[in-house]
Amino acid sequence: MQQLTLNIVDENGVWGRIEQDFTSRLPLRNLIWKGGLTQSARFVEQLDIKVTVGESDSISSHDTLALANEQAGSGRLLNIYVLESDSDADTYKAVIKPRAKAWIGRVSQRKGEEWMIVYVASSEEVQRMSNNKFLSMRTSVFDRLKSDFQGKKDAGEHVVLLQAGAVDSWNSMFLAMRERVVQALEERVAQLADEMRRMDANRMLPGWNYCKFFVLKEGVVRLYRLMGLLDEALAQYDELEAVFFQLLGAQRLSWFSTFGG
Repeated sequence: MQQLTLNIVDENGVWGRIEQDFTSRLPLRNLIWKGGLTQSARFVEQLDIKVTVGESDSISSHDTLALANEQAGSGRLLNIYVLESDSDADTYKAVIKPRAKAWIGRVSQRKGEEWMIVYVASSEEVQRMSNNKFLSMRTSVFDRLKSDFQGKKDAGEHVVLLQAGAVDSWNSMFLAMRERVVQALEERVAQLADEMRRMDANRMLPGWNYCKFFVLKEGVVRLYRLMGLLDEALAQYDELEAVFFQLLGAQRLSWFSTFGG
């Protein structure tokens, strides 16, 4: 089974300096899964996730069946835009902001994917930002990024500060990453669940396609298995079996009971 992935876009050669510290903190651990086809929360002990570097096309199909068949088990969950800068306000407006805005515009079009901007700062820069905040001066590149792209508070952290040498800073960034990854997974399952509900409502109509329903269920199963939620995955197969035998009876397919000898 293929891994889920997160993709790093390295704006100006930052990734090479933080890659080892970043990958040493994988897999993601202690995720709280609030979505799915049940209302109760689940604890995901760990989620294996592969890191890719460099922007490339990801599945962006609006066909939910294609998402179930291709994206659920091997798709990208999170896009991370990594940068650092000592630019002034004019350079930020002319270069950094347009590039970040264009990137966000591209990745936001993809279903079931989330994004984050990680601004890497030295300890000296963090101290300057702290001093400026005390003086009510928010003029750093990070402050401008948060102002332009963070969005509403209830949307979660999208713009994160990383001080590479500080453990607390790494922990805060990975907390934000876990939230974004869970959001992406919940969105994927919700998409598949909506399509399954539409199909289930028409189950007794002529021409209903059990195979398509199976593929949608299998997409959910793959996601649950990747999260280690095996009971939830098995429950999907139980539902598939129940639907199958209900269809046999309703459509009087008695020949199938002796199929295979």
